[in-house]
Amino acid sequence: MTDSVTFSRPYAEAAYKIASESSSIPMWKNNLMVLSNIVVDMEVKAIIASPKVDTEQTLKFLVSFLSEQDESFSNFLHIMISNKKVYFLDEVFKLFDEMVLDDNNTTVAQVETAYALSDAQKTSIIKNLSEKYDKTIHINEVLNKSLLAGIKISINNQVTDYSVRNKLNLVKEQIINNR
Repeated sequence: MTDSVTFSRPYAEAAYKIASESSSIPMWKNNLMVLSNIVVDMEVKAIIASPKVDTEQTLKFLVSFLSEQDESFSNFLHIMISNKKVYFLDEVFKLFDEMVLDDNNTTVAQVETAYALSDAQKTSIIKNLSEKYDKTIHINEVLNKSLLAGIKISINNQVTDYSVRNKLNLVKEQIINNR
């Protein structure tokens, strides 16, 4: 487990608990997503890290990016800023999103293909993966021309690679090992 996950998990769990209890998960998810994308920018990091910018100014600056404002979210953000953990907002968002998906018995499958999938292919993949994992599946399709053909599916850190590139690499390994 990396340090960022270690530092981020308690904040993500707290955020999820607050959002669940107040029935405001969509707002929290959106706000965390927006801020996670903003905080990774080097110029924003420089502003936040500046000794000339105090906690209140940092809070006002970050909240200005949000379309929906909420007192509990602002308090949460204030605590992260005060504890110098605001830089981990991207990881907090990822963990929060995982908790939301898990609570909804849903998972995201990253599907890499050399060419775009048809609707029928997507439906078939979703059906097969839903049966295998007993979860609702959402597909994140990624085009990757280096696969040549075939498909590569990643779910919950488990990768299934049916690409031509992978098969060529396996044949190459066999040839090298049999010398």
